[in-house]
Amino acid sequence: MTVIKSLTELKDPKISEVGGKGYSLAMLINNGFNVPQGFVITSDAFFKFIKSNNLIERIEKLASEIDENNFEKKSKEIRDLILDGKMPEDIASKIEEPLNKLNAQYVSIRSSAVSEDSLKASFAGLHDTFLNVKLEPELVLENVKKCWASLFNDRAVVYRLRKKIPHLDGMAVVVQEMIPADISGVAFTVHPAKAKALLIEASYGIGDMIVSGKVEPDDYVVDRETLEIMEKKIGNKNKMSVCHGGQVEIIEVEKELAGRQVILNEKVEEIAKICLDIEKVFNYPQDIE
Repeated sequence: MTVIKSLTELKDPKISEVGGKGYSLAMLINNGFNVPQGFVITSDAFFKFIKSNNLIERIEKLASEIDENNFEKKSKEIRDLILDGKMPEDIASKIEEPLNKLNAQYVSIRSSAVSEDSLKASFAGLHDTFLNVKLEPELVLENVKKCWASLFNDRAVVYRLRKKIPHLDGMAVVVQEMIPADISGVAFTVHPAKAKALLIEASYGIGDMIVSGKVEPDDYVVDRETLEIMEKKIGNKNKMSVCHGGQVEIIEVEKELAGRQVILNEKVEEIAKICLDIEKVFNYPQDIE
């Protein structure tokens, strides 16, 4: 059983082992893209954890009883079982070793479910990610358990019910150097309403405010062929998330800055080119943070 895989050693990544997010990050690294350093705690570690805590049968029984009328109660019971479980010493020690090698004060701890980011199911935003976690083994291990438990978040459970996906399908966790971004965004290599364009959204701070819909970002509609900006809308970016002392804080943006374009047109074109290069790697449209 393999508990840990460095992102740089995943030359032939398997989604069943590293989940959708881990697979995508490994593919980007293998194709020369700039990705923050880190490692994956494999889905094997998750199954070993629930087995060592004698949870498999209990979780399977509760999961088999879930329907759209009782999912909140059953899901919470399963999450509590996972959060109350004890981390096996051999898993803990194997996680601590690559942690000590990371040249970072803070890390992001990101859920990477086996079923997510696929052509049939995205699970976008349904599992948990924890940002700006201080690089201390106990804190990291506690947040890894929270990622595992988020496999049974209410919305994720309902999503699996409707997609007819097994509930106990596996969860890997990606641990990466935390990038305290000044500006961040999301790009869709095919615009939701314009097949010949891509869409880039950008705002101040780290990207959680955009992903959660809490700010109105700048929107750039870019021609997929020429990379020229076809349309531009400057949003009211009145709030931003910043990393400070092991916490992610939401602060107010000065009124003058809130209505200002956050990235230059030339940078929009550069980002658009990178996004289309990523699309070529995966051979289908991408949404990229």
